[in-house]
Amino acid sequence: MTKENLYTEIEEFKEKIDFNRKLGLDDRDTTILAMLQNDPNISQGEIAKKIKLSQPSVGARIKKLHEKGILHIINGVNFKTVDLNLAKVDVNTTDTNAVIDDFKDCPFFINALISSGKHNLCLFFMATNLQRLEGIVNHHLRGNPKVKEVEMNIIIGTAKDFVLPLNINYDNKNQVDCKQHCKDFGDFTAEKDDD
Repeated sequence: MTKENLYTEIEEFKEKIDFNRKLGLDDRDTTILAMLQNDPNISQGEIAKKIKLSQPSVGARIKKLHEKGILHIINGVNFKTVDLNLAKVDVNTTDTNAVIDDFKDCPFFINALISSGKHNLCLFFMATNLQRLEGIVNHHLRGNPKVKEVEMNIIIGTAKDFVLPLNINYDNKNQVDCKQHCKDFGDFTAEKDDD
């Protein structure tokens, strides 16, 4: 393939995916984003050499990308490398915001997605053991009158790095005061011992 054909193919691909137009990006912006995604610790000087701009110009572009909400920094744990359990809980609820609000101070709550379809809410929880995750679902969701249906799945692995912010804020009184009774609802060993 000639260099000209490759350039044409890349330009056609960019038009198809439409990200540049939708997000208001030029080729230098997309190169900056790609370089930062590949190596978040890359210096602005290294980026400047690659895209043939001055370092202050690169800094200004990065600042603009932050202000537009296109570039965002997330600190957290990489699920791909830590030994924690991640649950994806699909819920059909009559009040998505109320269910999300119930978990705002929960240290095990990672995030929620409001969606269309059979399940209108997808919740993510992370814990050190499966019993805790089951307890959260049983205690807070299965008995909730606003929740019609619950399906919990444990995430086994990811194709790419999956960085998740842990919801641990020891200055949050609501979080510290949490008695975490939900942990007791996931332990089915006591029930089995009674049989």
